[in-house]
Amino acid sequence: MSCLFTTTGVTLVFLPRWLEVERALSGAEIGLVLSLAQFARILTGPAIAFWADGAADRRLPLRLVSGAALAAFAAFFFLAHDFWSLLLLGFIALSLLQAVTPLIEAALLRATALGRISYGLGRGIGSVAFIVANIVGGFMVARFGIGAVVVWVLLALASLLASSVFALTPDPPAAKAPGRERFGALAALMRSRRFVIVLVSCGLIQCAHAFYYAFSTIAWRAQGVPAETIGFLWAFGVAVEVALLWSLAPIERRVSAEAMILVAAAGAVVRWIAMGFAPEGAILWFLQALHALSFAAAHVGAMRLIYREAPDNAAAMAQTLYSSLSSGLLLGIATIVSGWLYDWGGAKGYWAMAALAGAGGLIALMLFTPRAATSR
Repeated sequence: MSCLFTTTGVTLVFLPRWLEVERALSGAEIGLVLSLAQFARILTGPAIAFWADGAADRRLPLRLVSGAALAAFAAFFFLAHDFWSLLLLGFIALSLLQAVTPLIEAALLRATALGRISYGLGRGIGSVAFIVANIVGGFMVARFGIGAVVVWVLLALASLLASSVFALTPDPPAAKAPGRERFGALAALMRSRRFVIVLVSCGLIQCAHAFYYAFSTIAWRAQGVPAETIGFLWAFGVAVEVALLWSLAPIERRVSAEAMILVAAAGAVVRWIAMGFAPEGAILWFLQALHALSFAAAHVGAMRLIYREAPDNAAAMAQTLYSSLSSGLLLGIATIVSGWLYDWGGAKGYWAMAALAGAGGLIALMLFTPRAATSR
């Protein structure tokens, strides 16, 4: 988890800026490069997850995907120079990197069920790695230029591959489910009204981060915010997220997963409306603290409900379906729209994100209806 987040802690923050500076792409072109893999994730993610759910040794898919991601990013950085090659190789590299996340999430949830580690602690450790990447990455970019992103990402992916090969211990032996049985488990998931509501509501709340992920660094730099300060701003938001994750035990005793999703939607609406006014100074730190709600509360609520709904032989598939929608199809659409919005109105694009998060909150209200609570 920490090796993965060390990678994404730099790609999310500084890859858009690298595309702007090193490859001279416009906002719309950056949005397309970042979104193509998100669109395809709705197909590539479930295909990899279906294969992973049927693997006798669940470490093997993670090892193979991690190695392929390292090779793909090397090709992206060194071989792609024009828009079309960046689009193609970026699609391959980002698709593979995105496929790693649900594999690790499913492994962490299995470890939690076995009593090896709590989900909040494991996810929090990953978030700490993300913070370190934000801060150190910001200093590296400020000291050596945006090209430092290339070295960082390749070294982080190499560490991810090495940890998957040398550090993972095998899961307890499990019967390998035949393909027909896994297809049946997938069909049962998609027939569950409650599962579908979680996918759509949390997908909308999470995809409302699209403008932030793709253009917050560019927008802040246009406002004159130094690169190292941007790294600290990202890190601060994730630090508050870690505080929430490491406080999950008492929170989960008092707050239901459904309520956490509603709180996340409310926090996201407030955050994105305020960000649309391009604020400066101390208010930025307060708005970054809302990341604990807009992202973490929604993610934890979704994980709790999805784990509750999904059988073991469809665990990776359930995680991937959620990831494919929230960080795939919906995020892809929102990222493309964000590119146009940024070219048109700069930070005002955040207001469209507030509307998406509000829609997710309204849909989440259906989780409280008697019919949604009892159906599968």
